[in-house]
Amino acid sequence: MKKTFASLIVSALVLSSTPHFASADDLSEQKAKNEQKQQENSKTQKKLESSVNQEGQKISKTQQEVNRLDQALNEKMFAVEAKDRQIKATEAEIVELGKQIEKYKAKLKKQEKLLGDRLRVMQENDGNSIKWEEVIFGSKDVGDLVSRVLAGKSISQQDDKMITDYQNTQKKLAAAQQELKDKKAKLVTEKQELKRQQAELEQQIKERNQRLKELRKQKKKFETQLMDAKEVQQILIAQEQAIAAEKAAREREARIEKERQAQAAREAKARAEAQAAQAAEQQAAEAAAAKAAAEAKANQKSSAPATGSTKQSAPAVTVPKATPAPTPEPAPAPAPSSSSLFIHPTSGSITQGYGSANGSNGYSFHNGIDFGAPVGTPIVAAATGTVITASSGGPYGNHVMIAHQLNGKTYTTVYAHMSSLNARAGQRVSQGEQIGALGSTGNSTGPHLHFEIHVGGYSYSASGPANTVNPMSML
Repeated sequence: MKKTFASLIVSALVLSSTPHFASADDLSEQKAKNEQKQQENSKTQKKLESSVNQEGQKISKTQQEVNRLDQALNEKMFAVEAKDRQIKATEAEIVELGKQIEKYKAKLKKQEKLLGDRLRVMQENDGNSIKWEEVIFGSKDVGDLVSRVLAGKSISQQDDKMITDYQNTQKKLAAAQQELKDKKAKLVTEKQELKRQQAELEQQIKERNQRLKELRKQKKKFETQLMDAKEVQQILIAQEQAIAAEKAAREREARIEKERQAQAAREAKARAEAQAAQAAEQQAAEAAAAKAAAEAKANQKSSAPATGSTKQSAPAVTVPKATPAPTPEPAPAPAPSSSSLFIHPTSGSITQGYGSANGSNGYSFHNGIDFGAPVGTPIVAAATGTVITASSGGPYGNHVMIAHQLNGKTYTTVYAHMSSLNARAGQRVSQGEQIGALGSTGNSTGPHLHFEIHVGGYSYSASGPANTVNPMSML
């Protein structure tokens, strides 16, 4: 998966220079180049910060819109909830009114039953509860008359009360029925209002979800294609430090190798001189022995008798043996060609190659290769180098970047989506040394290692190779 700031990082990471062994003559030139590079990095950093700020402002603006929509949604949801409670309360009131009306109707029936006989009597007595002429003329005496009048008055009052209660019940029933009618009409209006509010709420939810989708898309794009300016600055600094450290390490190795070769040459020269001296001594000894033998032979001839003389042998001369020359040490193996500078960083088959992509994952150019293998498969450094960064998070997930100095050129390798890390920033690792384990962290759809090779420092583009090369041409 990808990290970007492509066009911006390209200019900042042009670090693919040939290792340079500074001499007194070019110190000023090297200093000028370093100052120029620092100025370029400073300009690039400002561009990075500006780009991040602009993108952050876009995201912030969208986030503010989403926040406003969320606030409006909360208010609308509270309003809908309140209206729903109001409707439920009205429905409960309608139920209670219905029960009250039924009670009034039942009470009226009882009152009508009680009033039934009394109403007939009142009709017969021209609206009076009793026949007062019977009370008056039917009395035996004054006392009986008083009692009858009082009793009649009590009956009349009771009848009036029953009639008044009946009338009140009728009024209450009519009022309850009218209130029930009003409540039902109100309920219809409230339900219509609730329906309207719910429709508005649904529309606001759709709008909010759309804006939220846009926000998430912006954030995903921002997180996928842009790295935080601070992180980029840290990578820039770490990359310069790692490349400088790797150059220094290569220079130390070169100096050590040069000193080793000089020492080997001195030792070879000393051995040659010793062999020459030994050969000269041997030749001198052989010449002396030959001379002594010749002299002995001459003396023998001059002193020998004419006849019967005993022949004596010349004294033996010991000739020292020459010491065999030591076997010369083999010359260092030549550096590998640029087509085989790196080894495979892990096992497994290639699940996605280098080159054009369909854009479904946010990029139209895949500037690395993916090795598919089980989680936990060891990942090794493809070449000796210094670790630029070993961190987690972001589109790469757990990832390592390594700076290399090979055949006089700077290279950067990237290892992404690892399940664990076995390296740290600033560490020098050897080719084949394990730096982590394969996984599926970051923007990954399955266990694999995403591997990139950059000629120079790290630089990325979602639409083109930038400074990457096809790793298969280098493995």
